[in-house]
Order: sequence, then structure tokens, then C-alpha cells
Amino acid sequence: MFSFHAFRNWIHQTVLFKFLLSWYHFIFTTNHDSILPNEIITNILLRLPTKSLLICMCVSKSWHQLISSPDFVNIHLKLNKHHTVLFPGYIENIRFCSLRPLFNKQHLTQELLYHMVPPCSPPFFVGSVNGLICLFNRRGDTYIWNPIIRKSKKLLKSSWGTSRYTKYGFAYDESRNEYKVLFIDHCGDSNYGVLSNLRVVVNIYSSRTDSWTTLHDPPKEILLLNYRGKFINGKIYWAASTGIHDNYVRNIIYFDVASDTWGSLELPVCGEEVFNIKLGVVDSELSVLYTCKAGTTSDVWILKDRSVNVSWMKQFTIEYPLNAVLFGFDSPVYTFSIYLNLSDNDDILLLMPGKIMIFDGSTKKLKHTTIVKECNTAEIYTAEIYGESMVNPLSL
Repeated sequence: MFSFHAFRNWIHQTVLFKFLLSWYHFIFTTNHDSILPNEIITNILLRLPTKSLLICMCVSKSWHQLISSPDFVNIHLKLNKHHTVLFPGYIENIRFCSLRPLFNKQHLTQELLYHMVPPCSPPFFVGSVNGLICLFNRRGDTYIWNPIIRKSKKLLKSSWGTSRYTKYGFAYDESRNEYKVLFIDHCGDSNYGVLSNLRVVVNIYSSRTDSWTTLHDPPKEILLLNYRGKFINGKIYWAASTGIHDNYVRNIIYFDVASDTWGSLELPVCGEEVFNIKLGVVDSELSVLYTCKAGTTSDVWILKDRSVNVSWMKQFTIEYPLNAVLFGFDSPVYTFSIYLNLSDNDDILLLMPGKIMIFDGSTKKLKHTTIVKECNTAEIYTAEIYGESMVNPLSL
């Protein structure tokens, strides 16, 4: 069933877009520049999706200057509500699909965007912030890329080297208008592929200085488990254990991007029948997914208080059918994302490696599952909600 809210938003954007282009055609051909004030034109443009804005930028030089101005880009970033699902993989593919057909049981539409990816083959996905995607490869090339406007920036090379233990994160410090890229390497003495005498080295890129620095006070005696940190509300979060011989999630380690400091959070207290603990995000809140040993239910906990006294709240429990194949639930390196639909039925979208699961908002039971086509789930370490933007990485 087609969502009324989605239909209304689509009509609203389409009517605005067609009206704006028709009006400009009239002005352009009749030379009546004062029919509509600039404020009205700006307000209309701010409510258009990014792909429509790309068309508008080709209409005139004045519109191009307006849409590409920093003030316009920042306001549009806050107003834009168009999101897609992002499936990054190890083997030269980054897939996007729209959220609307997922909730309305329409055919899953995907767009293979590898032909627009910077020369970063094979691309490793670091994270996405404000419509920007950070990628790197094993040669040490790192890019910040906006797939919508098809522009990318290659960062200066650092002296760090990656390994199978390297963890990473991509973040934005709003107070300084600064983007940061983190590479965290667990170094030590290797004996047949097993590390001992573990040491942590942290390298940070800052868009303000366009340079890399080494953090001299990294966390000690911990091992970050998930490769990609989850950036939420000014912090990057990782599930962590006590060392290389411990594969269980013991706590949550975070990096504060404004102060360049580390901290830790205790996990929510639950029963003993827990099969797996997974770190993720529910909309814009840090969350933890506790899956029972039978693999039939998962409790979703949300962090409600980010102060010294940590407060976790059990938000809801979702149910799986007995024959559900929950790939990646046995490994803490996989993260998850949950998107709460704002339509009348309040359905829940759970993003897991290589699949999308929709749960009924009232019963919390699985309604349907969509498998991402042509994606090997062993290569998909996460799935995230991606928000489009007009932010130009070349202007960072």
C-alpha cells in the first residue's frame, strides 16, 4: 500500500520543482526579473531534493552561485529528509537503494555506483557524514567523496600502515566545522598471525589543517571489535573487548571528536541468556542489540543519557521466525542500523549484512526480508542510512 505521507511529499517536491522551472522559463523569456522575490526562490530551492538541485544549478549562473554557496548548502543539509540505504562492500561495489519501496513492499531498486567511485580500488568504507563518504585502500589512499554531486577529494598520505586489525571512523565536529578521519591500528609482535604485546596507534586527519597527527594517549588494554566506528552525536563508538584473546563485547569505547579524548560506557544490564551483543544506531541514538541464544528475539536498548551517569532504556523487542538466517549475528565485527518509519504504521527497518528486514511497528514481528542482489554477504560488513547532501568535499 502506497504511503500517503510519501505520496504527499513526492507531490509537494514535484509541484515545487516544476513550478520553479516554469517560472524561470517565463522570466528568462520575458525579462521580468522582479515577479518573485529572491527569498521565495531560495525557500523553494531549499526544499528540493539534491538531484533536483543539480538540475537547477544548470539553469543559470545566479542559481548555480546560490545553490553552491556555503550558507545554502548548510541550511539544505538540515532541511533535507531524503535518505537511502547504503551497502558498502569490500569488492568494488557500493550499493544504494531508496527507503520508500522497502516500506511499501515495492520492488527493491538499487543503483550500482562503482563507476562514480574515486580511483580507490578496492574501496574500503570508513563511514558517511553529511552526505560525504570516506573511502580508503590498502595503498594508503584516502578519499572523501560525495556520490550525488560526483566530486571527491584525495587526502594527503599519512605514515600509517593498515593491517587486519586496523579500525577506522569518520566524523564531523560541528563546533569547528571540521571533518576527521581516524585510523586505529593494534600493533604488536606477530607469531603465526597472532599478536602479542598489543600496542594501539591512532592517526587522525583534520580537514581544518589538511594534515595527519598521531594521538599520544590512545586507549590501553582494549581491542576494538567492529571495524567501522558508529558516529553519533559528536562521538565515534566501537564495541570493545579486553584484548586479543577475548572475543566477547565487554564495554563500549568512544572517541570525542571535539576534544580528541577517549571514554568508555558500560553495557546495559540484561539476562544471562544472551547469544550475541551488537553495536548500532536507532535513528540518531546509540543502541545495542541483544540477541537471545535461541536466535528468535533481539532486545533493542537505546542510550538515553550521555552524561557521566549512563542511562540505557530497553526500547522494544523484535521477533524472528524460526527459519530466519541471521548472517553475522555470531560476530561482533558486524554492526546494525535501525530506521523507524515515520508513516502511520511505524514499521521498523533493520539493516544487517546483505539484507533488509522490515518489522511490524505494533507487533514487532518480521513482515518481510529483502536480500541485496549480487552482494556476497561475507563482503558486507554493515548497512547504513545515508543522507544525501550538496556538500562539496573539495571545499573542506
